[in-house]
Amino acid sequence: MKRKYTKSALLLVDIQNEYFYKGKMELDGSYEVASIAKKMLADFRKKRKTVIHIQHIASHKNASLFVSGTYGAQIYEEVMPIEGETIITKDNTNSFSGTELFDYLNTKQIEHLTIVGMMNDMSNDPTVRTAKDLGFRVEVVGNEYAV
Repeated sequence: MKRKYTKSALLLVDIQNEYFYKGKMELDGSYEVASIAKKMLADFRKKRKTVIHIQHIASHKNASLFVSGTYGAQIYEEVMPIEGETIITKDNTNSFSGTELFDYLNTKQIEHLTIVGMMNDMSNDPTVRTAKDLGFRVEVVGNEYAV
């Protein structure tokens, strides 16, 4: 029997301190993205839908950005995960590449992804393209701000 509804998840991609004041790569529009993400996060939490935080952690030892354990690598306070929310770490631009994201989404029977994140051209774009190639319905929110 086919389900009458689609299970959705919110993907918050790379909303980390590195992109804000006191980070090593402050971006124009980062606060606008964080504001949009905070609103989407509140909505998904209220509806008790799946929330996934994608956190970039550099894997090479000479990295200058997103170094594990540093202030810059931490998830931005306005969208900090709460108990029960999943954090998936990645070390490249695509949230699916080398991570457990695809398996996790399949386990949860997620069919629709709402994506809010930083660096559209670097992180959101490959994640969105891969999600579509894998058969997910995808909605990108705040695209005009995610620089």
